[in-house]
Amino acid sequence: MDQSVRENALKHSKRRALGWLIAAASLFLLTSVLKQSPLAVEFGFLIGLIKMSSEAALVGGLADWFAVTALFKPIPSRWPIPHTNIVANNKAVIAENLSGFVKEKFFNPQAIETLIAESQPAQGAARWLMVEANAAKVSRYVSDMAAGALNVIDDKPIQAFLIAGFKRAIYRINLGPLAGGTLSVLTRNNRHQEILNQIISRIAKVCEHPETQAMIALKLHDWMRTEHRRLEKFLPSTWLSEKGANIAVKAIASMIIDINEDQQHPVRIAFDEYLHDYIKRVSQEPELAQKLDELRVQLLENPSLHKYLTKIWVELNGRIKQDLSEDDGHFRTHLTRALANLGKAINSDAKLAASINRHIAEAGRYMAPELADFLTDHIQRTIESWDERDMAYQVELNIGRDLQKVRINGTLVGGIIGALLFLIEVGIEQFY
Repeated sequence: MDQSVRENALKHSKRRALGWLIAAASLFLLTSVLKQSPLAVEFGFLIGLIKMSSEAALVGGLADWFAVTALFKPIPSRWPIPHTNIVANNKAVIAENLSGFVKEKFFNPQAIETLIAESQPAQGAARWLMVEANAAKVSRYVSDMAAGALNVIDDKPIQAFLIAGFKRAIYRINLGPLAGGTLSVLTRNNRHQEILNQIISRIAKVCEHPETQAMIALKLHDWMRTEHRRLEKFLPSTWLSEKGANIAVKAIASMIIDINEDQQHPVRIAFDEYLHDYIKRVSQEPELAQKLDELRVQLLENPSLHKYLTKIWVELNGRIKQDLSEDDGHFRTHLTRALANLGKAINSDAKLAASINRHIAEAGRYMAPELADFLTDHIQRTIESWDERDMAYQVELNIGRDLQKVRINGTLVGGIIGALLFLIEVGIEQFY
């Protein structure tokens, strides 16, 4: 609701409550005058009832007026009575209690988890993403964010800062243990033997190819012409080269078969021993670690490498920006399709949706304390920074209309109580 509307509503409710109070005061004055007139002889009971009822209504209305006004203003304004202007005087207490209430009731882990469980965010997001326009909107936002990040990186000072930070981070890394640990992971459970099998299979396929055999024959023919020129004139070098190539291919194939079938082949054992020995050397030998450090320096400080990488980056960056800026670019098109498919997959798979909801709930429960501290601290600091009078006015603006109804109710209840007291008084007089 607009503030001007709330202000007008508050003024109207105050005028109505004041009207009830004026009506009670008017009745009290009127009945006080009539009680001294000749009409008091004939209508004494009715006049007395109305007088006492209006008197009690006036007292109740004034008391509630004081109580309501004392919440928001000092009474009187120059030398206020203690315990008036309560909202402004207790600004710090209100800020602390309100922030504590919000933290305890709204941002505790159980409340966050319950909210997530009841709202089922995975299903809601899935239904939303299934609409192509929504998926396109998300992809556009992501594209704009990516383009913005690229523009930031292109800024020369930021680029220099990032490169310097990257170099510092790389220089701090101890390459020896890192290389040793990486190789240990790669060789665990004989993974390196699987790599060796792939290499052997690839060599076998290459050797079986006619072009490979022709290349070996040509090399043998060139070798004979270079190293044995005289024999090459008398011997059939071409035939020998072809036969030699066939023999070499068969020998390589035979060796490959032996290595492939025998898990304890000397080549495998030697390969295994070499890797483990190299891992040990990389982790422990200072000389090898120093060589790795020197290689790192050569790579990071090489001008040619920098120039080459910069050229690649400029070209790649330009293409990426161009694609991100286009509505029908590859990135947006594929991301839109992927998001829509994700929405369909989540919507059709109850287990997947439940799993996502569970992980979101776990994340919410984990983040709730930190989020609660941040938000409640923000609430408390914001309230404490408010002007006391403006704070009191804003509170009155939002709840003042209901408090004016309290004034009216106080006037009515006071009048009813006054009437009852008058009847009790008359009854006692009649009894005695």
